[in-house]
Amino acid sequence: MPGKETKFHPDGRPIFRIVTSAGEAEEHLRVIRQAMERSTKHSTLSGLSGVLAGCFAIAAAVLAPTDLGTLHEKLLFVALWSATLVLALLTDVVLTKRRAAKFGKTAFSALGVHLARAVAPGLLAGAGITLFHLMHPEALGTYLYGFWILCYAVALLAIGMFSRREVSIMGWAFLGAGIIALLLPANFIIGPRALMAVTFGGFHIVYGAWMGLKYGW
Repeated sequence: MPGKETKFHPDGRPIFRIVTSAGEAEEHLRVIRQAMERSTKHSTLSGLSGVLAGCFAIAAAVLAPTDLGTLHEKLLFVALWSATLVLALLTDVVLTKRRAAKFGKTAFSALGVHLARAVAPGLLAGAGITLFHLMHPEALGTYLYGFWILCYAVALLAIGMFSRREVSIMGWAFLGAGIIALLLPANFIIGPRALMAVTFGGFHIVYGAWMGLKYGW
C-alpha cells in the first residue's frame, strides 16, 4: 500500500508530495506548532517587567562600589549585581506568568529550553569575565561594564531568533553601546559606569514601556 504519491517534472524533479504517513504528518504538525509558538511566545511577556528591571539596574549602577581593592568591596560588588540579576529574573517570571494566565497561555514551554541554550553562551561569558575582574580588578577597571554590555548583547541577539523583532533591535543597540563603552576614555564625562545605567537601565525601561503599550502590560 503506497504511503506517498509524488508527481515529477519531465526532468525528474518532484512537483509536490501527498503525505499519507501518520508519523510524517505528526512531525509536520509538531514543526508548525513550534513555529506558531515562536511567533506568539513573546506576547506573554510583561512590559512592566522590563521597566522594573531597568529601574533595578539604575539603582545598582549608582550603589555599586567603584574600587575593588578590599575583599569587602569585591563581595559587595558581586552581591549587589547578583541580587539585581536575580530580582530582575524573579520579577519577569512572576509578571510573565500572571500575564500568560490572563490569556489562557502557558508562560514557559519546551521553547524555554531553546531560549536557555541560546542565552547561555553570552551569560557564561559575562560570568567568566566577572570572575577575572574580581581576581585582577586593575586589568579591566570600569571597562568591565562594557564587556557586560557586549555579553548581554550577544544573549539578546540569540534570543531574538526565537522572539519578536524588538528583542533583536535592543540586542543591536546593546552591541553598539558596548563597543562605545570600550572606546570611551576612562575620564570621559559619560564613562562606562554611566553607560551601564543608560543601557541596562534606560534601554530596558524604553523597551518595556514600548512592549507594554504595544502588546500589553
